[in-house]
Amino acid sequence: MSNYEIISKEPISNAEVYEAIDKRAQDEEIELTYREEKTHEYIKKFNPMTVADFESKVKALIDLEIPRLDRENMIKIVELNPKTGTELRAIVSHGGVILVDENVTKVLDTIK
Repeated sequence: MSNYEIISKEPISNAEVYEAIDKRAQDEEIELTYREEKTHEYIKKFNPMTVADFESKVKALIDLEIPRLDRENMIKIVELNPKTGTELRAIVSHGGVILVDENVTKVLDTIK
């Protein structure tokens, strides 16, 4: 059984997860678990974004002030980097968020 403790249930980006695992990896007294190692490798390979890049894109989305688009959806949008309106709508639709064409265009232009 693992000794994990839930500290908070706030959504975070892959960049933040990578940074946290990387920080643990630098500590010579701590050995990463198998899951941490695999997560670290996966994020390094598929998500080269830094925390600063990620936060700047999320801030740009917040500045758009799109109704019902919460931080969790913004994280998913920045992480998945949709190229089309259909992809963007698929990302946010599970939470009941419907974006009008004007907002779709704004979001896609912002995350380019």
